[in-house]
Amino acid sequence: MSTTISNTALRLLASAVTGLVAHHGLFIHGEWHLSVPSIVFGHAALACAVWYFVPHESGHLAEHLRLCGWIFTSYLGSLFTSITIYRIFFHRLRHFPGPKLAAVTKFWHVFQARNSTNYLVLQDLHKKYGTFIRTGPNEITCFHTGILDLLDGARNKNTKDQWYDVLHPRASAIFAFSTKSINEYAPRLLQQVLNLAQCIAGYGENPVKVNDVMSWFSFDAMGEFVFGDDFGMLRTSEWHPAVARQQRALALLAPLNDAIWVVCAAFVFVPFLGKVKDWMGMVKFCDERMNKRMQSSVEKLDVASWFIDEYNQLSSKWSLKRRKNLLSGNTISAIVAGSDTTRASLIALWYFMCKHPQHAEKIVAELRNVDETDSNNLAKLPHLNGVVNETLRLLPPQMTGGGRMTSAEGLWVDDTWIPGDVKVTASKYVLSRLPAAFEQPNDFIPERWYSRPELIHDERAFAPFSVELRLVAAVLLKQFKVRFADGHDPETLWRDLRDQVTAQPGECWCVFEPREAGA
Repeated sequence: MSTTISNTALRLLASAVTGLVAHHGLFIHGEWHLSVPSIVFGHAALACAVWYFVPHESGHLAEHLRLCGWIFTSYLGSLFTSITIYRIFFHRLRHFPGPKLAAVTKFWHVFQARNSTNYLVLQDLHKKYGTFIRTGPNEITCFHTGILDLLDGARNKNTKDQWYDVLHPRASAIFAFSTKSINEYAPRLLQQVLNLAQCIAGYGENPVKVNDVMSWFSFDAMGEFVFGDDFGMLRTSEWHPAVARQQRALALLAPLNDAIWVVCAAFVFVPFLGKVKDWMGMVKFCDERMNKRMQSSVEKLDVASWFIDEYNQLSSKWSLKRRKNLLSGNTISAIVAGSDTTRASLIALWYFMCKHPQHAEKIVAELRNVDETDSNNLAKLPHLNGVVNETLRLLPPQMTGGGRMTSAEGLWVDDTWIPGDVKVTASKYVLSRLPAAFEQPNDFIPERWYSRPELIHDERAFAPFSVELRLVAAVLLKQFKVRFADGHDPETLWRDLRDQVTAQPGECWCVFEPREAGA
């Protein structure tokens, strides 16, 4: 009996030591989010080995199962205890303030943001802990006004964080469009804007659910841009099934955005479940559209042509699987980043035009004797650009996320040093409302961008892109007067605002009334 107890104790001790070795010899080094399937299968193999090699001393199956369970529990307990102690007391980020549970596991952040309100979670953390907060075992969230330029500016040496591995793209110059390429796309963008105006005109003076119509426009425009062919939603006033699927799929990524290894595991183990299935369906649709595009000869300039050129150029350097992953990831990135960000900004734009109609009329006054279809002319109109900038400031399309990994030498933010190979994130929603960056930060004041510069303390906290918004605002405001629909609660937009990779505003119902000639 004593020998059996002694052997059991030795086995439990050995399994505990194995847990320590696994942590300090393996898991403490590098990133493991893409290796979740290997880790799961490896531990399954380890469990089978324990079952097979540990002697059946009692001869009873239940006793042997219990012993193996204790051995594996000892291993996992040792592993996770070691990880917890290291992350709290010995990790190089231990001196940064933040919730202790956030330092141990990103599941703390996942739980806090479970209702897709990460922008509010980070706002509360900033109020409690200040400018630099440890929001994950290897993550710092920074609320310094200059952080956006440090992370994404021309001289930065940072790399994209592991979130982008969901899509498989790499750093690429493909999105660095030249002025010539944008000018070639301009007539097609204008056609989509005219389609949007025609779609809205079809409602007469009936209420328009701006969320839907602006979504149809943004996805149609991006389909034209990426594939040279739109999705036809503005013409039919109906959702394309693949786009509707994408909207549901983003709801999957939202709460798990801070534990992306869970998403990677879901793609492998449960691709048939709910929103995971929606995501996989969206990927399949994008791949099919790209394959169709590769088989056709298109004279119009589109983003797909760059993707395909890159795919072909890498044929001698990369495997076929890796090139297909790159092509698929770039395609999805273009569709999501290009369309879903635009839709959020457009919804917010019409909210502000309805709430502050005097600014809409100022834009209309600016547009007199101006060709509203010429993007170059629109770029010179101060109040139009002020309205667009203020819209993007108060409701940035990507409110949180978009993290970067610091380079090997780390990152200095004023006199604070963030070590190398650390994820750094910045909440644009919070940054754009910092009193250190903007006077009256929560107020809609377009004049701050041209006639009242004293209301801007640090413009680095703002990073806009506004070609489509200017054109849509100019064309529609010249044709329509806009107001909130009768009985609609405008604050629904903010009350139901969700942070799901991109901003997902609550419902906004407006009435677009045709302007009289010369009005």
